Amino acid sequence: MLVALVKEESAGYDLELLELRNDFVFKSFFTDERNNGLLLHFVNSILGGSIQSLQVIDPTNKQEHNDDKYSVLDLRATTDRGERINIEVQLQRHPAFNERVLYYWAKTYTAQFKSSDPYTKLKKVIQIIITDFELLPSSGIHSTFLLIEPSSGVIFSNHLEIHALQMGKQGEKPVTDMDDLEKWLLFFKGDQKAKEEVGMESSTFKEAFEEIRRLSMDPETVDLAISREIALRDHLTRLEEAEIRGKNQGKEQTIKEFVLKMYDESLPLDLICKLADLSKEEVHLIINGKANN
Repeated sequence: MLVALVKEESAGYDLELLELRNDFVFKSFFTDERNNGLLLHFVNSILGGSIQSLQVIDPTNKQEHNDDKYSVLDLRATTDRGERINIEVQLQRHPAFNERVLYYWAKTYTAQFKSSDPYTKLKKVIQIIITDFELLPSSGIHSTFLLIEPSSGVIFSNHLEIHALQMGKQGEKPVTDMDDLEKWLLFFKGDQKAKEEVGMESSTFKEAFEEIRRLSMDPETVDLAISREIALRDHLTRLEEAEIRGKNQGKEQTIKEFVLKMYDESLPLDLICKLADLSKEEVHLIINGKANN
């Protein structure tokens, strides 16, 4: 389980830093107007420095978060060219994750369109997914997906662009040898010592380190970050329990069907019990249940 606070063993650290992998902390960190330069730097480390300015569409609302701890906390912004950017942090894989990413891209793309508008008003939507699990086994820390014809390399449209960042894929190397994206991912996942080391690399990362310290000293932000983590963990536990129940119910149904098929084929009761690994009483209950139906 991800802990919302980075706990240091060294007595030299007297402050427990919030985790930027916590999506509430991530959004609080990057949607603050004071940190617009940090957001721009992070996005450009992914997109290659092509964005001149960013405007956050939905800044963090602490009260709304407190009222709905299960809502998806993605960060949405528009660029100076009118493009839409969605950024989402995911710590756990779940079924149909890739399809869910496409759905959110499509939802953002169609949301900018009104029925009376010409299609030429549609702008590119860039989906950025940051995962703390292995999303793409054969890929590195940064993968880019486009609508492209495989053999010729011709792009059908540049309006779809998906970036997958896998924090767990980052290898060991000195901070001084890292590019800006690698430094950001280390800043997200690393402990306080790692964050301090990254913070010494430039004025931008020094500013990022001071900001995460500021957030970590705000009691309300800390409480909301922890409540978010607990709520998501509880939600994940309920999903896992439901999946187990579904598998068990499916297994029971399969055994019932097997017993009834063997019974219909007039196999001896002892043989049915042996093959199904059931007692005579259990087999009789299944057979009698069919007769009662």
